[in-house]
Order: sequence, then C-alpha cells, then structure tokens
Amino acid sequence: MRKRKSEEFLDVNRELQKVISSGKVCIGTKEVLKTLRGSEARAKAVIYASNCPDWIKDVFNEIAKNENSNIIFYEYPANSLELGLTCRKPHSIASLCIIDPGESEILRLLSYNVQPKEKIGD
Repeated sequence: MRKRKSEEFLDVNRELQKVISSGKVCIGTKEVLKTLRGSEARAKAVIYASNCPDWIKDVFNEIAKNENSNIIFYEYPANSLELGLTCRKPHSIASLCIIDPGESEILRLLSYNVQPKEKIGD
C-alpha cells in the first residue's frame, strides 16, 4: 500500500532533518554541481526544490543520463523556501546533495519515491 503524498512529505522532511544533523550534505547549486562533477566526494542523492530553475533541472537531467552510478534525483514537493526551512536554514535552497546519510533512512525512502531517471522535473 502506497503512502499518501502528505505522509511521504512528512517522512522526507523528518529524514532530511536527520541527514542535516548527522550526515554530510552540500547545499546550494554551485556546491552540488561541483560535487557531482568532482571525483572526491561521491553524491548518493540530489534533492531539488519544485521551483528549481529549469536550467538546473536540465543539468541534473544530463548528469543523470551520463552517470553510471546510482545517484538518486528527487524533486522535493515544495518550493525552495520550504526546502531551506526544512534544512533549518534562513534562506531558500534550490538544491542539495547527500554525500553521507548519517543516521537517517533517507536513501531508502527516496528510492521508493523517486521519479524515473529518463526525465527530471517533468
């Protein structure tokens, strides 16, 4: 039985807060792109806001097509201000990437709620 959208949203928020406090994340589009293109820290998941600019979604789409690893790309079901508040930041966040999930179960949760990799943001 699949959870309702509001329950999934609350679960993602809860696990995202755990990642922020116990894991390792890169916040901001520049940092996310640097991490995705770099070779040092490997991103396990990318979360981007529903109102993330189209050019960013296009870049993520290209990376998802060319990437051989299993990076999860997840569209957060709220805007960038809400994503920032969930991450306990006083500003909006268009995107973030998870390098280490820490004590959270976010990777498992996102893998059930992720959209197909073929087209991000549609």
